[in-house]
Formats: sequence, structure tokens, C-alpha cells
Amino acid sequence: MFHRKFRQLAVFLGSATILALAATQVSAHTQLVSAEPVADTTVAAPEKITLHFNDTLETRVSSISLADAEGDSISITPATAPDEKSMAATPEAPLAPGVYTVSWTAVGSDAHAMMGTLSFTVE
Repeated sequence: MFHRKFRQLAVFLGSATILALAATQVSAHTQLVSAEPVADTTVAAPEKITLHFNDTLETRVSSISLADAEGDSISITPATAPDEKSMAATPEAPLAPGVYTVSWTAVGSDAHAMMGTLSFTVE
């Protein structure tokens, strides 16, 4: 009886450890922390788009793109980011009123590419 309970406890603790390690690895991926302009807001035409992440970025393989409401690509130029956990770009021409979508790919120190989008509206 004692051995059976001990074996059940060992299996439970082993499973819990595996789940905890898996959760730690998943949460370690690079994540968007904030953006300027803030997602889902209405703003004056921004001169710069800046994305802030929770990890240092591999800038050679991280990127930002911008599209209008029709999905047409808007020309942007990489800009100096405030720190190594951020990336930035400036539109090559002032943005007209409308909805814009920023798409990003961020590769952090874990070497996994994470992707996402956010939208904002120019008034």
C-alpha cells in the first residue's frame, strides 16, 4: 500500500514538474509589451512607429511592415529604436486618415520568431 501511494506521488510530482518547465519555456518567448501608437486608438498621423518587447531583439531578423485598410503596403524606413528591446520605423510619407495595420516579426534571445499585428486609426 505504501509503495503504491509513493509511486502515485512520484508520478504526480514528475508530471507537475514537466508541466511547469513547459509553461516556463512558452512564456519565455519574445512578446510585444507596448506600442506607439497604442493599438486600437485614433491618433494624429504618427511620425514614427515604435514597438517595445520583453526581450532583446535580433535586429537583423526582426521587422515591421505597415499596410492600409485595403491591405496595400505603405513604405516605411527603419528608424533608431530607443533601446535593444524595441524596433521602430518611420512612414516615408505622412499617413492619410484611415486605418493602418502594423505587422511585426520579432526574434529574441531564444531565437524563436514571434509574429503579430496591431491596428490604429489616423484621424
